[in-house]
Amino acid sequence: MWRSFLCSLVAAATLKQLNPTGTGKLVLFETNYGVDYDVVHYLVFIWLGICGGVFGGVFCRANFRWSKFFRAIPLIKNNPVLELSLVVLATALLQYPNRLIRDTGDIVMADLLADCHKPDESWLCRREADGERRAYYLWLISGTLVKLLLTVITFGCKVPSGVIIPALDAGALYGRLVGQLVPNISPGIFAMVGAAAFLAGVSRMTVSLAVIMFELTGEVNFIPPFMIAILIAKWVADAISEDGVYDLAQHLLGHPFLDTEHALARVRHARVDSGKHAVVSDLVPPNNTMEEITLYTGPEYRVRKSILQDKLAKLKSRGLLDAGLVLVNERCICHGYLPEAELEFALDAMDSGANASSSNRERRDDHLQGEVDLVGGVIAGFVDRSPLTVTAGAPVEYAVEMFGKLGLRYLIVVEEETARVIGVIIKKRLLSYLDGLK
Repeated sequence: MWRSFLCSLVAAATLKQLNPTGTGKLVLFETNYGVDYDVVHYLVFIWLGICGGVFGGVFCRANFRWSKFFRAIPLIKNNPVLELSLVVLATALLQYPNRLIRDTGDIVMADLLADCHKPDESWLCRREADGERRAYYLWLISGTLVKLLLTVITFGCKVPSGVIIPALDAGALYGRLVGQLVPNISPGIFAMVGAAAFLAGVSRMTVSLAVIMFELTGEVNFIPPFMIAILIAKWVADAISEDGVYDLAQHLLGHPFLDTEHALARVRHARVDSGKHAVVSDLVPPNNTMEEITLYTGPEYRVRKSILQDKLAKLKSRGLLDAGLVLVNERCICHGYLPEAELEFALDAMDSGANASSSNRERRDDHLQGEVDLVGGVIAGFVDRSPLTVTAGAPVEYAVEMFGKLGLRYLIVVEEETARVIGVIIKKRLLSYLDGLK
């Protein structure tokens, strides 16, 4: 922790000396409204939190479906430059006509947080000083909708366009619109709170987001409104979409990310709905799959190299990088586990002569017989001799907790009476099972 603190200190001092914003301040969107909020304004903050939660929940669902549908089209999937060209065209056509969102996201955010002391300070302040604001309101509404639409179709494309600044912009646009209806207080205050609410609905951040908003604006007095809007936005967004945008992105990319608490809640809800008690044996792969990933070692714990190469080829064909081979003896008792990556590395090392530590006679005998020693040979060092096991009749919750709390990559399933291996569970198979419970 003190190392992180020291690095932050050096970074902050360097940033202050470089002064990239020209303000001499460390905050990006410095505000100084000079007024405080009243009790009645808490109702507005709550409303902004509700709207931010709706925005975040709708965004997460829409972006997930858009990514699964649009980016699965062969023409788009095989031509990422075409997708980016379409995104650029859509951005130009939708954003440029609106003066409020024509600039880059950080400039838009800074303008929306402004406190208009003088009507001629900016284009936005001049519009708010006019008596006729109908067109200005339309620009704010259309800007919010355009930001939502463009962020839905751009997040997750090949060139990262981000989600934090666009969500802040959308929230600031909506908050500025709501602020026009609240008398005797700067609308920039509600733009600031709305930005926090919309980002909370998208990302589901809570404490860290409140700190981020304080650091971005320097407004310590508005931390309670931040907290109110952020909490309500998270609750509403969770009711609409269970997962945040980053969790859904992990799922789309196929990363084996497991949220233990959500997974356990999902299993329990499924048990209540179906009335069936799911057990670990439900996660065991089919018999043909188990035959491919099971390696019978024999009484001398030696196996032909050609068998290992064939097993490795079958593992690669499945595209599961965290898979491996279960080593069993003649009684089908687990003797170890050999992950795919380690198996490939060991075979390459044997082919390139990297096993120089073995005696010349041993290497020559193994070469002549075409066998590999799983106890004293090169591969022996890559075998997990004591993989964790679970009985087939154990509840699925046991497997979820073991994967989540122990950080497992695989879990061996055995019979309760005989300890014979009947299956193996990898994290991706567990996640596939959990997805099927939705």
